[in-house]
Amino acid sequence: MKHMIRPAEEEIGSVVPVILFSLLWYSSIFGIIFRGGFQTPLLIFLVAGILPLYQVITNIRRAFFYRRQRAEAVALGKVSYGKITGVTRQDVPYYTSGEHRRLRYRRYYYLNVEMTDPVTGVSTTIQSQGYRRPIHRYLASPDVKIYTDQSGWKHYLEDFHWKEHRSDPDIFSYPREFEETHLGTERFGQIIFVVILILMIITMFRQ
Repeated sequence: MKHMIRPAEEEIGSVVPVILFSLLWYSSIFGIIFRGGFQTPLLIFLVAGILPLYQVITNIRRAFFYRRQRAEAVALGKVSYGKITGVTRQDVPYYTSGEHRRLRYRRYYYLNVEMTDPVTGVSTTIQSQGYRRPIHRYLASPDVKIYTDQSGWKHYLEDFHWKEHRSDPDIFSYPREFEETHLGTERFGQIIFVVILILMIITMFRQ
């Protein structure tokens, strides 16, 4: 199995669904304008359609900022070798936007790594960036290469050894409940989005 699992801060996110949603959104609005002419209330919907696109652009810029930092550390930083010794799971609370704010959680997985200095032989324990996916379930070996940036504070894991098959043994024997990634709320949001998208498509074909 080949994987490209990036830390959460380097993920771009769901770009394609947002673009499809925006295309359908503006197609519906321009269809209304074409049939009945422009009306002032439609201006609100035109502006509202920009917000998801703006969020996508912001996410892309943020992801590429952190990816550039990683690339600089790999090119100019110090390389060491280490062994993954464990995984720390953290549920980070946040509040939804809007009038009715609700408490939600995002789950992250941090790899605990014992890093050995190639010159002194001294070992220290570091923690990786947070991953949204349980990356340890995809690894065939705990061995990893570590790049430290020029400041000496930021560490980046590279050259993971991925499993060849999904049934290959895990490097840790954590229970499957440890990898419940959605906590129910994100899955519900995805279902709502798909339903809205389908309804918009049906509405367009009926017009």
